[in-house]
Amino acid sequence: MENRFDIYTLVTLARQPILDAKQSIYGYELLYRGSGTATDAEIFDDVSATAQVVSTALLEIGMSNLVGSGKAFVNFPRTYLLNPSGVPLDREQVVIEVLDNSNFDAVLLASLRKWKNSGYDIALDDLRFEAKLTPFIELASFVKLDLQALGRDAFITELEAFRNFNVKVIACKVETWDEFNFCRMLDVDFFQGYFFEKPQTIERKAVKVNSMTLLQLMAELLKSNELSVDELDRIVSQDVGLVHKLLKYLNSPVTGLIASVDSVKLAIVLVGAEQLKALTSLLLMSEMVGDRHALLQQVLIRAKHAELFAVKMGYANQDKYFLAGMLSMIDVCMGMDLPDVLASLPLPGELASAIVNRSGKIGLTLNQIEQYSKGHQVTGTVPQETLKETYLEAISWVDDFLSSI
Repeated sequence: MENRFDIYTLVTLARQPILDAKQSIYGYELLYRGSGTATDAEIFDDVSATAQVVSTALLEIGMSNLVGSGKAFVNFPRTYLLNPSGVPLDREQVVIEVLDNSNFDAVLLASLRKWKNSGYDIALDDLRFEAKLTPFIELASFVKLDLQALGRDAFITELEAFRNFNVKVIACKVETWDEFNFCRMLDVDFFQGYFFEKPQTIERKAVKVNSMTLLQLMAELLKSNELSVDELDRIVSQDVGLVHKLLKYLNSPVTGLIASVDSVKLAIVLVGAEQLKALTSLLLMSEMVGDRHALLQQVLIRAKHAELFAVKMGYANQDKYFLAGMLSMIDVCMGMDLPDVLASLPLPGELASAIVNRSGKIGLTLNQIEQYSKGHQVTGTVPQETLKETYLEAISWVDDFLSSI
């Protein structure tokens, strides 16, 4: 297991509750964190930071695990607002938070109107009232006022200005219970700050995605001629981390899909080219880079060996064997128990059972290729020459692939 840290990484974000006047949790602001020990954002690239928050919430931790049925407030920098990745976030749940340094011009206003017309709520962060900002305020559902930066007198002035609009006011950086009571006496709608809870850091294990695979996939998706599902399948199937994220995305509530997936190709068809492009863009922006390590080679060899063996034996649905081979080692990649990992993926029960319990023809094949690769006695009556031939073909295929990137 000495290689297990080579292929998975730790992803991190923080969340801070937003409360109503009765101290019930209305939602959470999701915040970028570079590591589990970081106490603040330390942002070097705001687009990358937003992409990491979105990808971690959507593809790793799960939005429902972060905010339940509440709202999720996410900071979106100007660049992201003008050029969104296209990954669909739940319009009923996600609030687009616009930072005060976003340059409130006509271009931004047009972009925010598109977000609003698409069904998203907008929050304006740390905004000081000016008459020229009226069109932006009229689009917003929330305005966040920083109590510490404003001071009590200026806070009251700003609050009165925004009462002329149909927006909810969130008092931010409310640090003490005295400050909370001050804001509550002013009939502020929502509250956020240390008086209730500091941002809570959440960390999870995630399988890395090879950046070169992402670049290959994006290049294929950007071709102007007709896309080849087979070629997309070939590219996606070479990266266990990408397969895992694709399946996690399919299983997220935002897709609205209820389907069992037993091949990478079916997953690609269900997601569709546009959403696959959006996911690829999101992962590239979040800089989730994976290297070529021995463990990745083993995963690819296992997957390709299972597929080639199934082809040679004349088994049906050979793409299922590749997926099963890949997922049979995902526990090592993530450092988690295999049943726990597979439970979060939209797999048919019989495929999951084949991987975990080695049941059925797929399970037997997994046993046989694993036994052969480890030099153990092979279960059942299967030609040793076939196992050897397909194993060497798998190694050659993996070598060619890794050398090509």
